[in-house]
Amino acid sequence: MFDLIAIPLGWIMKGCYYVFKNYGIALLVFTLITKVLLFPLNIKQQKSTASMAMLKPKLDELEKKYGKNKQKLQEEQMALYSETGVNPMASCMPMLVLMLILFAMIPVIYGPLTYVSNLEKDDVKASNQMIKQLHIVSAEVESHDTTLEELIAGYEADGKDPYEKLEDLFKDEEEYPKSAKTFKKESGIDNVIDAIKLHNDIDQFVLDDKYFAQNLIEGRPELMTFVFAQDKNGEYADVLSVVSTELKNFSEDFNYEFLGIYLGTTPSWKDKKVTCLVPILSFLLNLLTTMISQHYSKKNNPAMAKMTGSTALMMYFMPVFSLWITFKYPIGLGIYWCFSSLFGIFQIIILNKIYTPEHVAELVEKDMAKKKTSGKQNLMQKMAEAQLVAAGKDPAEIRKQAGGDDYEEPKKKSKNEIKQEQRKKINEARQRAAEEMDEDEKDLTDEQREKLRKAREKMAKKYGN
Repeated sequence: MFDLIAIPLGWIMKGCYYVFKNYGIALLVFTLITKVLLFPLNIKQQKSTASMAMLKPKLDELEKKYGKNKQKLQEEQMALYSETGVNPMASCMPMLVLMLILFAMIPVIYGPLTYVSNLEKDDVKASNQMIKQLHIVSAEVESHDTTLEELIAGYEADGKDPYEKLEDLFKDEEEYPKSAKTFKKESGIDNVIDAIKLHNDIDQFVLDDKYFAQNLIEGRPELMTFVFAQDKNGEYADVLSVVSTELKNFSEDFNYEFLGIYLGTTPSWKDKKVTCLVPILSFLLNLLTTMISQHYSKKNNPAMAKMTGSTALMMYFMPVFSLWITFKYPIGLGIYWCFSSLFGIFQIIILNKIYTPEHVAELVEKDMAKKKTSGKQNLMQKMAEAQLVAAGKDPAEIRKQAGGDDYEEPKKKSKNEIKQEQRKKINEARQRAAEEMDEDEKDLTDEQREKLRKAREKMAKKYGN
């Protein structure tokens, strides 16, 4: 499911990288573009929240009046939602969409070989599988207090083919259950054995925290491919041969850095490049975003001024979570989170400057009036009516009781009636424009009036009367 969203996002990321030739800068621009694309959803969420804020006094009144009669309270609430067309869950929908997109963005950020390169996807998949399986094998060899070099030396001393024996060993479900399971579930043992042949101590390479993020090598092996493609001062030069030539060439040329920091590096307090500053910055920006959001929420809705314990907990949960996860994963995630929070701050400020409570309330009232006059029902209204009918109630009668003496049941208009109304509005607008133009013509010469008359005739023929 996430691929349906991730693939078009990957096209955006690919375009950003091929323009800037730096994955860190591409990540910055990519974040900005996605924020702009998602801005309409933020507006929709703002309007939905305002709609519920406008209904809150009426909902509170119903709660006070029917609080002891839960069934009656629910009926009255459904009638109110049916009358206004307000969906209490509408503000949650944009948030769910945003979360879906966020989860779809993670593989794009951490899948440059899949989403940015033009490499064959099967080639990338085979490389990822080999790296993951190589790590499983190496970790299990280490768990037996030995190394690949020691195993190979022992088999050679016994006059046996060391690589055939290793293959048999890795398929042994009793002695090497994890290795046997991965090779039984997926093919690829030949690629792993070929990699071991090229470098007998490759297990020491993949288990070295200096080169690989151990918590990612099985879950995100694609990121680790760049490590295989980098020549570590000749120490593991032969390792370059375990991936295909095309993949190796792309990885060597790919600029997977930002401000001189390799994005596959996992932040650490001991790192000389002070990578630990990225998680700290991510935490602070995330906290600032939450505080600014809370500030505007309280300002726009004074009823939220009192913060409950659960709300306060949620306020600090995301910043703390971002601090934890950006220390656990490669620095690319932390940098993306910093960009996202920074743009998010500007987005919140702009959104609240343009869409003030008064402006949003005006838009919401127009939407409500439009829904009411059109006679069309949205999904929430249909659900509310269905629930009232199921309870044996007449939705129209309940709406009338809730609306008072002046309430009129909206009539559903036909397409012809809607067209007639639209035509009437257009004609009225034309009449007003003509009157204004006649007023302006008083000071025109006869020649200018004649030119204006001909221009009107020409427009009338083109667009109709």
